[in-house]
Amino acid sequence: MQARRDSPPTTEIVGRTISITAADGGRFDAYLAVPDRTPAPALLVVVPIFGVTDEMQRVVDRYASRGYVAIAPDPFWRVQPGTLPRTDEGRAQASARAKQVDVQRELDDLRVTLETLRAMPECSGKVGVVGFCFGGRYAFLAAAQLDVQAAAGFHPTQIGASLDAAPAVKVPLSLHYGEIDPVTPPDEIAATRAALAGKPGIEIMVHPGAAHNFSLEGIPGYNAEAARISDERAFALFEGLR
Repeated sequence: MQARRDSPPTTEIVGRTISITAADGGRFDAYLAVPDRTPAPALLVVVPIFGVTDEMQRVVDRYASRGYVAIAPDPFWRVQPGTLPRTDEGRAQASARAKQVDVQRELDDLRVTLETLRAMPECSGKVGVVGFCFGGRYAFLAAAQLDVQAAAGFHPTQIGASLDAAPAVKVPLSLHYGEIDPVTPPDEIAATRAALAGKPGIEIMVHPGAAHNFSLEGIPGYNAEAARISDERAFALFEGLR
């Protein structure tokens, strides 16, 4: 791994790929970036259907530059490992493989990734989960079923399919949706609000005029204002890990 020191307050971080052994056998890749100052809290990043692409590696690097050990495992390694392009053909393949992911096995892989993080001397032991698109469902499930201290989701999808886990959500959770996101309709957002109503530390924001992918700079749908606000709100939680 390379790390280059810039002028404060920002340090440019370049991560590296590591291999993790799954609980049920096999190995999967994860992209890891470590901040200059450790031990530090960690962020586990669950990526969209296209995989741990260059833009998601930049997200991991950016989180490390903010002082977090950050890691993004490949959630598709059992089905079709690696990345897919944001083309019509790539999107069709990505959607098809995402539907083949076994939810419980993916949670098991995230649990092993958490164990891997906590075994690193660079990690303080406190971990948050960040989910983008496809990964938002798993950030929600992590808040309910895994040993994490906070979770956030940006333009999450399919949380509605896992709302039976809502009673078990036990940590602060910040979910951010786009007002005109066709992937997650208003009725699913309303159902999520209702399922989490009354729980402490829950934040659900719908960003005006924002579409899907609003938090991903350089990707169609990016909305700078929605990205800024959602990032600030999520990191208001994650700063509590320090």
